[in-house]
Amino acid sequence: MNRRKFLALSAATVSVAALGSAAIVFEDSHSFIPALLHEYIGDYQMTEEQENNFVDAFAEEYGEEKLAAVIGLYRIRSGTGLGTGYTNAKVDEFERKLVTDFLVTTDYLKKQGEPNAQVNFIGFRIPCNNPYATFDGLS
Repeated sequence: MNRRKFLALSAATVSVAALGSAAIVFEDSHSFIPALLHEYIGDYQMTEEQENNFVDAFAEEYGEEKLAAVIGLYRIRSGTGLGTGYTNAKVDEFERKLVTDFLVTTDYLKKQGEPNAQVNFIGFRIPCNNPYATFDGLS
């Protein structure tokens, strides 16, 4: 094997590895987010349409590019254990926001004790939907 063939083979190998890594890192948010929610919240039932509506609304609220980047950071951190203080903080912040937004924008908390309860996405920016809101003193 001469030097040119070796370099071409090496470049091809690196390219295939990079493309494979990119495919893993940039996973579809419609499969990633529900899986992560099931991991953190536990078992719940939700129709595919309702899940897609939640993911679309969350992505619009959070930002499409920012969401893709943080999913990549999450995959790298969970797959390799690598991360810096900055990236770990961003991933942790994303996880907290995702779970909080899910709890506030669905009826999960109302149906939490029911076996096989069907959870529904209600929507973002609905003030009366916050289960922690108090309305004392309002007239």
